[in-house]
Amino acid sequence: MSNGSSTHQADKLVVWNEKIKKHIRSVALALVGVVSAAAIPIWQIYFVETSEVVIELASINRNESSHFTVPLDTDELALLEPYIPSESLYEFNRQGVRGDKIDYPEFTLNILFEAYEKAKQDLKNMALTKASLLKSIERIEAYLDPNNHQFPLVEFRVSELKGWDLSNHIDDSEALYFEEQVLALTRNYSQMAFDNQENPEINIAALKFLLNDVKEDISDVIHESTVRHERLRDDIRNIETQLHKLKSQQLELYTYFDVEVVASNTGRVSTSLRPLALMRVQISENNYVDIRLQLQNYTEQAELAPSSTNILRYRSSELNTFPSEDQALINTFWGSTGRVRLFAMDTKHNVFTSNQIAFVDNRNQKLIVDKLKEVATAYMDK
Repeated sequence: MSNGSSTHQADKLVVWNEKIKKHIRSVALALVGVVSAAAIPIWQIYFVETSEVVIELASINRNESSHFTVPLDTDELALLEPYIPSESLYEFNRQGVRGDKIDYPEFTLNILFEAYEKAKQDLKNMALTKASLLKSIERIEAYLDPNNHQFPLVEFRVSELKGWDLSNHIDDSEALYFEEQVLALTRNYSQMAFDNQENPEINIAALKFLLNDVKEDISDVIHESTVRHERLRDDIRNIETQLHKLKSQQLELYTYFDVEVVASNTGRVSTSLRPLALMRVQISENNYVDIRLQLQNYTEQAELAPSSTNILRYRSSELNTFPSEDQALINTFWGSTGRVRLFAMDTKHNVFTSNQIAFVDNRNQKLIVDKLKEVATAYMDK
């Protein structure tokens, strides 16, 4: 019995072995299929369908803030007011009509430096200006002299008045008023009487009174400009010193950084950068300043499509919002030995590190030119 049972079991094993051998190929292929099906998506996600982002710092620009304005609160700076455009001194309505003078106007440094340059030029032209105004007075006196037949008052016209450029010396509205009155007296025929020969009769008395008024205004201008020019000549150096002091204050406190970055995505899926980036200014091995940057036009610029390149522009806050220690380091090392890298992050928390460039406002021109020269030299040597 024992031998028969053993033989029967052996026969079963043989049958099972034959079945396994018969189907092992099919089972192996099925297992390979299952493993492949699971592995391919993982391989695609981690090795093929990913974003590959590279960021490159192209330039750093330090710009002046438009929020920094200055009143004419010193005797020296007040001398610049005649050289400031009227649109900065007066209120204007929507139609462009000038209204009241602004009570306490403040101006950007660009406006004040332009006024300063005009003042310096005015000092050089002071003698010519005074001579021109005196010439206008002489011509008025000639028209007012009844014995001067070369310039009869009845022939005075507005073109002569315009030739004196009174608007450059007196208030614009006053100069325009004189022109309108001369036109009314010499060209408003509906209000004029006519002689027997039907020629219009000019109101000589009124015209004489008007020219005396113009003469008085020009005389006042000569007196006031002489006094002003003498003060301006004495204080022009003090004005320059004050403006440069204000310029230094603006540079140290009221500037901000614009940073241009070239971002490339060589991967097969898109990604989006977060609006906040970090610019680290490395002063020495253990000494650095971190400057937070905000991506401009975030909704249009943040996404990096597959196989694309974007020009991104970041902006910092004004320096007056920084800690005083950081302000000091930035102002000390700007344009000198500092080196900069930019760090950005996408929405998947991947952090990207840029190249390193100098902490200087040169738009990286030297690096570009040096590289172009290198390639040009290699090309010529071929």
